[in-house]
Amino acid sequence: MDNRTRTSSMQHVMSSSTGLRRTMHTRDAVMVAVGGTIGTGLFLSSGDVIAAAGPGGAILAYLFGGLVIYLMTACLGEMAASMPVAGNIQAYCTEYINPEMGITVGWLSWLANALTITAQLAASAIIMKNIFPDAPEGLWIVLFAIMLFGINLFGAGNFGNISFYFASLKLILVLIFTILGLGMIFFDVGGGENTGFQLFLSDGLFPRGLGAVGSVILSAFYAFGGIEMLASTGGELHKEADMPKVINWTLAILVITYVISMVMLGALLPWQQADLNGSPFAYVFRNAGMTYGELLVNIFVLTSALTSCNYFIYASTRYMWSLSRYGQAPKVLSKTRKNGVPFLALVISLLFGLLGIICQFFAPDTVYKVLIYLIGGANIFIYIIICMCQFCFRKRFVAEGGQVDNLPYRVVFPLTPVLGIIFLMAMLIISLLDPDEAVTFYICIPAYVIIYLASHIFVKKKGITVRNIMSR
Repeated sequence: MDNRTRTSSMQHVMSSSTGLRRTMHTRDAVMVAVGGTIGTGLFLSSGDVIAAAGPGGAILAYLFGGLVIYLMTACLGEMAASMPVAGNIQAYCTEYINPEMGITVGWLSWLANALTITAQLAASAIIMKNIFPDAPEGLWIVLFAIMLFGINLFGAGNFGNISFYFASLKLILVLIFTILGLGMIFFDVGGGENTGFQLFLSDGLFPRGLGAVGSVILSAFYAFGGIEMLASTGGELHKEADMPKVINWTLAILVITYVISMVMLGALLPWQQADLNGSPFAYVFRNAGMTYGELLVNIFVLTSALTSCNYFIYASTRYMWSLSRYGQAPKVLSKTRKNGVPFLALVISLLFGLLGIICQFFAPDTVYKVLIYLIGGANIFIYIIICMCQFCFRKRFVAEGGQVDNLPYRVVFPLTPVLGIIFLMAMLIISLLDPDEAVTFYICIPAYVIIYLASHIFVKKKGITVRNIMSR
């Protein structure tokens, strides 16, 4: 979008943050989003989804999650394609809602990413326990944290290429699993009995009833966490017009990957055997007596967890840096090393990851599940605000004389943001019906209110307005 076609509020957002260079190809943008999204949410926590809701319930939960994520991502994509800035979510909320909401969403985005570091490290420790049963989980968490700290310390010049190849590795794992799974189902690969899809249908698609789907909404939703990175690439796409293609291709790949995986797992693994103590993908090979296959899957899942963890370390560090740049966090957090790495922000974000050490004192699967619920709750709140922000953006864009046809990427307005808000609120209400998930929201909602009120007091005390926030 040419500067001459931007409205005054859009120009202010652009001038309030460092602009990004459009050097990312469409292929890379898709795979960065896929790689940042596919992780333990599929390869590990899907076991909890299947165990609680059955094979049909798992498929329904991931399909619903995919629909909701599409609506949110489309809203964020419209703004990101028009205003490519660093720290885009908090920048948009600051401009189109108020500075208090910008601060709240910025800190919650950092917190959700930092907690995901913890979850990924905890998941990595669970996988390593299956490979080396006698080694303590805390040892692996510390070793992996040190390794990832070193990777992030030396900059992110090759981040895009690394993300592309590791995302491809994850898709290859799903493809291999699908091919071998079909062989097990129809051609007795692995020496097992040819049962077709009888196991999938043995207890019905919804053995615990349709109501059980509500108990896994947050776990399924967690599997899509990180997809907001897709919209962030809108500011770096070489071709602005490819934003719809990036969103559609990414969502299609994710939904197809999750649904195919759930169908294969439902046909090959009794739903009663699924849990959070190991990867359901590995259980399939273990049941078939394919020991090396189980080990290979565990290694793949470990790689997936660590690469996703690496992404969230990178993302949370940049969120904290951006908060500091906007005057919404101490200025010392925006200081960088000579290679451009925000060192202090990196250290603080990674220290959150070390909270995963508590897994050695409590049941690892329980800690991991609690983290999933906390992250899912934060994401629901952030995604609702993103949809609200897009609604306000489009209204002001038109009021300031902007032509909708000039937007590089457009959503169906107001249907997309309104449906996004309705479905996200419905997801929140459904989650409250499950006692375990409800406890999470009883903790999260007051915390969000406190953060917003503290932000409001800070803004009033400092005299911060939308127009002077970057000058402070």
